[in-house]
Amino acid sequence: MKKSTITLCLLIIAYSLSSQTRLSLEESRSLALENSESMNIARLQIEKAEAERAAVRTNYLPSLSGNAMGLWMNKDIEQELYMPTAVPNPITGELVPNVTTHPVTGEVVVGPDGNPVFNMYAWMPLAISLKGAYLAGISLEQPIYTGGKINAASQMTRIATEMAKENLEWTQTNTLYETDQAYWLYVSVQEKVRLAESYTLLLETLEKQVQHAFETGMTTQNELLKVKVKHNEARLQLQKARSGRELTRMALCRLTGLPFDTPIITTDTVFVGPVMASQGLVTADLKNRPEFRLLQKNTELAEQQLKIVRADFLPTAGISLGFNNIGGIEISQTDYNSSNASLIGSLKVPIFHWGEGRQKQLSARKDLEIKKAELEKNEKLLTLEMEQARLNLSDAMIRVGMAREALLQAEENLRVESDNYELGMGILTDLLEAQAQWQNARSEIIEAGADLKMKETAWLKASGNLK
Repeated sequence: MKKSTITLCLLIIAYSLSSQTRLSLEESRSLALENSESMNIARLQIEKAEAERAAVRTNYLPSLSGNAMGLWMNKDIEQELYMPTAVPNPITGELVPNVTTHPVTGEVVVGPDGNPVFNMYAWMPLAISLKGAYLAGISLEQPIYTGGKINAASQMTRIATEMAKENLEWTQTNTLYETDQAYWLYVSVQEKVRLAESYTLLLETLEKQVQHAFETGMTTQNELLKVKVKHNEARLQLQKARSGRELTRMALCRLTGLPFDTPIITTDTVFVGPVMASQGLVTADLKNRPEFRLLQKNTELAEQQLKIVRADFLPTAGISLGFNNIGGIEISQTDYNSSNASLIGSLKVPIFHWGEGRQKQLSARKDLEIKKAELEKNEKLLTLEMEQARLNLSDAMIRVGMAREALLQAEENLRVESDNYELGMGILTDLLEAQAQWQNARSEIIEAGADLKMKETAWLKASGNLK
């Protein structure tokens, strides 16, 4: 029966361990990048920018378009026309107006309206039917000069594509940074839970010893109450640590895309060996930071926008080649149909717009100056952030060294007080204080180690090396 119970316990423990997810820092990063919604949006923005760039490139090429128009009128257009006639010149044979001349002077007779009077007029009734008239054709248009507008628009889409790629890297950096912070926080809280369990077990053991001593009359009830108070405080701290562990685990699950109820065991630890002042420091360069490159691209974008505004008020030229067909028209019961090719050259020169062009260019120029000022301002802020991250990392290294020394002292003090108490040479208050100092020192080295890891990630991000 005893063997069966042990076997059952071992199976339960094995099943519990197999159902847990083991995660390293690199695995957490990979999962976060794979499941990040922000990363997916950034990738879609790149595809959008590339599509817009391809669309703008087509402006360099001729465009072919077709057009068609139909017309149906219920009533015909009827009109009577009286047209002057012409007669052949007896000498040259050419047709000349058949005007009336004065028999004496030979001058052309002019009517009251000031027009010459003809000897004979032709009467022509005209009826136009537009029941089913149509116009159809195709045209090929090619811009020749647009003031540099097409080229500037192409450059803007190129810059926008590069900015989308920089935004993807910036989003990736932020995702890695956020994941690192959540991972090391969860690791530290796990260590805090283990520490709280050890401290609780330590006080539980001490309470049993003092309880036995009280029952045998070797100590007072007051001493026993002191231990019980400390034991209760430790159990409360343990419960708080376990609650914090659950919250940090769920936060890590959210970033990595795992279900919120996934049990996670981390494979890394916040406990580090002796650190040196140069550890974790890498070459820093603002140009490695995607935020800085995005600011530079913003300035380039404003320069191209100024060129587009200027192009709106420069001459433009182009040519158009077309072919049109007209049909469905009936004139005096005769069908009319015509097909023609055409070549059109166009030139547009802005002359006067009440100063609109000058003011728009001034606005675009000021926008460029604003972008340059923002670049200079943020360059200083990013440099300051970089220096602050470097100093924070150095401080974190010093904190780890001091915490390590404090822990060694606390462990030695706890050993001495424990030995003294067991030999009857020490008092309970000193032992409880030594245990509390050990717990605080252990907690401090956990926090210091986690803080060092987080500060190292912050430094890599600030220096542009978090990849």
